[in-house]
Amino acid sequence: MIKKILMVIILIVGLVACGKKIPTPDEAYREAMSLYTRKYYEDSVEAFKKVKDLFPDHPLAKESQLMVGDAHFYSEKYDEAYLAYDEFIKLYPESINIPYAHYMQALCYFKQISEKDRDQGFTRQALEKLEKLVKEFPDTPYALKAYFYIKECRKRLAEQEIYVGNYYLRYDKYKAAEKRFNYALKNFPDVNIQEDALYGLYQVYTRKKDEDKQKKVLDTLLKYFPDTKYKEKINKR
Repeated sequence: MIKKILMVIILIVGLVACGKKIPTPDEAYREAMSLYTRKYYEDSVEAFKKVKDLFPDHPLAKESQLMVGDAHFYSEKYDEAYLAYDEFIKLYPESINIPYAHYMQALCYFKQISEKDRDQGFTRQALEKLEKLVKEFPDTPYALKAYFYIKECRKRLAEQEIYVGNYYLRYDKYKAAEKRFNYALKNFPDVNIQEDALYGLYQVYTRKKDEDKQKKVLDTLLKYFPDTKYKEKINKR
């Protein structure tokens, strides 16, 4: 507390020494918002921090902390944004904007998701954060928004399973490929990858000359996807 007071005094003395008028909380916040709305995000971060430092006990200090996160987010500095939202959550746990802060943290992860042939660490982190948001704040609009991103995360994870399965298939690692395709079918029934997974299994059993499993998988594929995009490849076989 003493340290905070000293910082405020130093800032005020500095402003006076420079011959500048000490702004009111509203004036300082308006200046920061002006920078933000004009997309001068880095400058607005410093301006919002000034509001917090000069007026730590004013309600606008709370809003400024949240806006620091938003400014970092829209300047694509996702690590800094995540930390700013985290600080907001810790400082103001009773705020009505806590669900929003958690939601934006999830988007910080989501924005860094890689292509399906790359590591999906950010996808898993985003999914975990989004599912936690839905569980803890189910009646908020951010929970509703989270469902869209949850589906997108699950889609990317499922696509990676198919990608890795096909990779193993190319190198005749049939057991590993079979495991990936079966995992995708079992764990992602809500994602549109069943056709790809079934065709992957069909290729596995065809190459292994396992006619019983090949026929079962082919029957299933044609039952649910009679106009499958793989029909030409299957007919060639």
